[in-house]
Amino acid sequence: MLKIACALLLLSTYNCAPSKGGKDTANTSNSPVIAKNENATDMQEKGFAKGTILVNKSKDCPYILNVEAYKDNLDPININEFFKTEIPEQVWIKFASLRMPSRCNDARPVSISEIHKRKE
Repeated sequence: MLKIACALLLLSTYNCAPSKGGKDTANTSNSPVIAKNENATDMQEKGFAKGTILVNKSKDCPYILNVEAYKDNLDPININEFFKTEIPEQVWIKFASLRMPSRCNDARPVSISEIHKRKE
């Protein structure tokens, strides 16, 4: 009985060991902001939209996001979570519309889920 218990313990330890190691090196960054030179069709297939971020003079909504696929202006409420110092002008973006009161009259609020710097 003791031999069976030891064998089961050893077997379970061996089976769990590979799941602890083996770090994925494909994306070592903790931030979803990535500056890659990917082409437009790849990014659009992944669900990203081509956008431009403009600085707004209003203190209520400091940045306005223009997405080529939409005609209205967007207010990215969580853009400071992605960029601490300098906000890029051209981006690839995934966002979700929010059902909350608008902070400014010029744009409707959205929440950014992923954003990538766009080089063009």
